[in-house]
Amino acid sequence: MTLPRLDWFVLQPPSAIYGIGHTARVMVWAEVLSQGTIYRDAVLWAAICHDLRRENDGPDADHGRRAAQWVREELPKWLEVLPEHLDWIASACEGHVDPDAHAAFRHPVLWLLKDADGLDRVRLCDLDPRYFRHQETHDWIESAYELYENTAHLDDPRDIWSIATELKLPVEGLLPFVEQWSRRVVPPSVTQVERLTLQR
Repeated sequence: MTLPRLDWFVLQPPSAIYGIGHTARVMVWAEVLSQGTIYRDAVLWAAICHDLRRENDGPDADHGRRAAQWVREELPKWLEVLPEHLDWIASACEGHVDPDAHAAFRHPVLWLLKDADGLDRVRLCDLDPRYFRHQETHDWIESAYELYENTAHLDDPRDIWSIATELKLPVEGLLPFVEQWSRRVVPPSVTQVERLTLQR
């Protein structure tokens, strides 16, 4: 098993633009940008969850709010142990769609998620470094293009992370993080599954 689970995505199959490949690359950049900080686990979880509730490949301005609600109400039903700072994770998911000036949650977890998400805008051909919040993020632009060029055709996160390692990106801690949390995922009850289906 890996994270995120495919059945956590609203869109089935998950979007080619905002689905599992994009999420896996954002997790790479979340690991790169946040490692060594106290925010790292929360940023990784926000990267996992930020686009799960997208209902289309258009603007879908409300998907961040839906992701935040899912993190608060549904993610706990899938895990034996909750991540620390669940509210940071949910608030970052909610805020990642808004311009910085309008962000209600002005917090390092949000800024790191936004930069990690922004590096994978190479897939949309509209990465704009002026929007980055950390000078360090600029150092990874060339690598973001290289990672996308080598993984655009892939939809298995482990393959994407393996290539990130081959490209010498500092993601040594990413797979252990995923493995640790994958072991804590428990299938929800039938009743929960039915309710999750109805909420889609």
